[in-house]
Amino acid sequence: MFGIDAYSFETLWPSLLGVIGIASAMVWAFWKVRKLMNEDAHHHGK
Repeated sequence: MFGIDAYSFETLWPSLLGVIGIASAMVWAFWKVRKLMNEDAHHHGK
């Protein structure tokens, strides 16, 4: 029903890498902001 031939794969993989890269950057930023917020709250004694 749904098949990927070589041409479709060659045209799709750069987009898939871009989506994976953006998603990983968002996850990294989320964890970084969460860590900084926790450190700031701990530093201010909340």
